[in-house]
Amino acid sequence: MIYSIFSSLPSFKSYAFRSGLNIIIADKGEASGAGQTRNKAGKSSIVLLIHFALGKEGDPSSLFRKPELKDHNFGIEFDLRGVRIRATRSGATFGKVHLTQVDASKAVKDWAVDALDGDWEATVSSAKWESDLGRIIFQLPEKSEKFGPKFGMLFNYFARRASSGAFLNPQQQSSKQSPADTRVALSYLLGLDWRISTEREQLRQSAENTKKLQKAAQDGLLEGLTGDPKQLLTQSVLVQEDVNRMTEAVRSFRMLPDYAEREKEANNLTREINRLADENAQDGLYIHDLEVSLSSESAPQLDDVQRMYSEAGVSLPGIALQRFEEVRKFHESVVRNRKMYLEEELTQARLNVENRQRKMTQLDDRRTEVMTLLKTHGALQHYSKLQSELSRAEARAEQIKQQQSILHEVAERVAQFKIDQQRLYLRLQRDFIENEQLLKDAILAFEEASRALYENAGNLNIYPSETGPNFEVTIQGMKSQGVNNAQIFCFDMMLMRMATRRGISPGFLIHDSSLFDPIDERQKERALEYGAKLAEQIGFQYIVTLNSDQIPKERVTTFPLEDYIIPPRLTDEPGGGLFGFEFN
Repeated sequence: MIYSIFSSLPSFKSYAFRSGLNIIIADKGEASGAGQTRNKAGKSSIVLLIHFALGKEGDPSSLFRKPELKDHNFGIEFDLRGVRIRATRSGATFGKVHLTQVDASKAVKDWAVDALDGDWEATVSSAKWESDLGRIIFQLPEKSEKFGPKFGMLFNYFARRASSGAFLNPQQQSSKQSPADTRVALSYLLGLDWRISTEREQLRQSAENTKKLQKAAQDGLLEGLTGDPKQLLTQSVLVQEDVNRMTEAVRSFRMLPDYAEREKEANNLTREINRLADENAQDGLYIHDLEVSLSSESAPQLDDVQRMYSEAGVSLPGIALQRFEEVRKFHESVVRNRKMYLEEELTQARLNVENRQRKMTQLDDRRTEVMTLLKTHGALQHYSKLQSELSRAEARAEQIKQQQSILHEVAERVAQFKIDQQRLYLRLQRDFIENEQLLKDAILAFEEASRALYENAGNLNIYPSETGPNFEVTIQGMKSQGVNNAQIFCFDMMLMRMATRRGISPGFLIHDSSLFDPIDERQKERALEYGAKLAEQIGFQYIVTLNSDQIPKERVTTFPLEDYIIPPRLTDEPGGGLFGFEFN
């Protein structure tokens, strides 16, 4: 239980608590408007102070790190497994907590770890203090496990903070609490096998990583692939065949250093052969013409001319005949000379053709040599291009291998995930069977608290699923914020009963006025009565903060609520709040 809360701030209103139910009231001042609440009174700050003294609430936005408060100490005196401890902390040195054992005669033998390090007074880090409290109060394992229970995630159920969204639903002590955190915390507090939930969360995160890996494989690790393993196998075979073919081509490649010069020579030889062939063709036509001319060349027949004249009756004189003979000889000489010229031209033309043909044969032989060389060798640029193509093919083949490896890994992970999920589900089912009586007790504890508030009691449903243990709270036919908050009250009472039975409760339960705001007056009165009776029955301290207008005006029970109100009463008037002054 908590004995007191205090501060070095002179205007701070300290509280001394007693066992059982303790009600802190904030009165509404006469000067307050009709719509004004007691938010300035600092009721919720009491819950924050307890968290702060126990190692929490140390972030930069903490109330106790504000300039008006940071230089003052705030603390609580409480019972820690039979040892009275004072824990004091300030915003200026928020990373440290000063601890004092009030009764030095009491031994700390029941502690799982000596938070005072063998002395009766010590200053420890807030992180160590929080860790030690987890082991001392909740008997957490010495070695913290990933996703395993921590002090904060358990303690927050016993001192819910409205600022953290703790009054939205029964199962969560914070609006930011993850489903896995909820399952682990509730399993631990109830006595179920919480490691099933931690392993399930590890499995879930592994599955998330698998999904990311799968998405990476399908969304562009390789261009042009759909991610189908069957297609990848085909692609791999074809690309590897290209690699093998090009590798052999590179291996057997014979390079000709002056490939370009040889290629140019072959082209020049071809042009020269073509030129000679064209000239031979021209000379062939010329030879033909010469041969035709030679066969048609002959001397004119002068006798025919003389006979023609005779038949015409014309007689040629002797001198004329003499001159005609000279003419005839002259023509014979001309014909003879022309035939000699044609024969010489024909001989020369034939010689030219023969010479060209021999040269063409020589040029063709050289061209054959050059072409054979070009055919059996390659140029440097061709070799470089071939190597580049081989490198691209090898890179492509490696990419496909990586793709195959990823998709195969994904497939194996998915299959293993399903196996592990079913394995955990079977473990969870066995755990529920083995702890059936424990689950019945929790269900009945909730039902008892709910029946104290409503005629139609709510139900706590705890059942296994493939995602882990589920905790559902229902009240038939009733849906409202007031009913939801009443369910939170019943849920917390159930947790307090179960944790106390297991010896892992802090010994106190705190409910801020935010819990009771929407609850109907009749249920509010019954809730306070039930809380007081249960606290006395199982031995825990129940601290409640209320606004004065939350106290039921028309009573439905004989419960003496006023007897449990403790001083001082807070107010929203200047100086009447917890800290004695207002600040932003």
